Amino acid sequence: MKQSFMEKVILAIVFVIFTIYAISLVFPFAWALINSFKTTGEFFSIDGVWKLPESFIFSNYTDVLRDYDIVSMFLRSIYITVFGSFLGVMMSAMTAYVVSKYKFKGRNLIYVTAITVMVIPTVGSLSATYKLVNNLGIYNNLFVYPIMYAGGFGFGFLLLYAYFKGISWSYAEAAFVDGATDFDVFFKIMLPQAKPALYALGIIQGISIWNDFFGPYMFLPDKKTLAVGLEDLVNIMKYQAEWPKMFAAMIIAVLPVIIVFIAFQKTIMENTVAGGLKG
Repeated sequence: MKQSFMEKVILAIVFVIFTIYAISLVFPFAWALINSFKTTGEFFSIDGVWKLPESFIFSNYTDVLRDYDIVSMFLRSIYITVFGSFLGVMMSAMTAYVVSKYKFKGRNLIYVTAITVMVIPTVGSLSATYKLVNNLGIYNNLFVYPIMYAGGFGFGFLLLYAYFKGISWSYAEAAFVDGATDFDVFFKIMLPQAKPALYALGIIQGISIWNDFFGPYMFLPDKKTLAVGLEDLVNIMKYQAEWPKMFAAMIIAVLPVIIVFIAFQKTIMENTVAGGLKG
């Protein structure tokens, strides 16, 4: 299809804008990565922050891992991310399936409420959440803390609601005729068909939980995750003028997220868009 001159100009402008935006995102990471391989003296030399390292050294990474308890924080983050993502995805799948496929009074009210609650700032419910966490014995309890992410609503609910809406109910009707229960239909028929959306949501939620600072900071004060502990490390290293080590700690914290996103970006994009279109 032939494009007009004005359309080509608009596309060129949009391309330039997005290119600049992409560079603004990649440049800080690349700059920190390069400087994490320098010595402190080399970093503070004249124009040292803009030069390539004279020789790439990995001692900053080994020193950070050895001296600042990053391994323990890393393991806590993995535990919370894995179980928090699993619980969050499963609860979202259950609530989305019931609201989208079963007809009962108040179904539309639940859907509208789920959307409305998303616009309420977290700070508005902080005091109630803090009291609930204390009453349930979750406060400063690493083992049960992932349950905090098992709300069942939010973005995951909306994505899976749209996805389940697009799955034909005839599969369930045929299963009911053969004697299947509601649980059989959900776990053996509906969930397998929603696997693409579940994978995409699990990745998105996992990245979100890995980067979560506020929750662990408020409710796990003595068991710091990597997102929380990184702030303390940055303050310590800035005070000690150990900037290359600080960059190394940042790279260690953000690298797993980047690897996961690069590996599964196609899955995320395809299935989040598909879920939205099916709604």
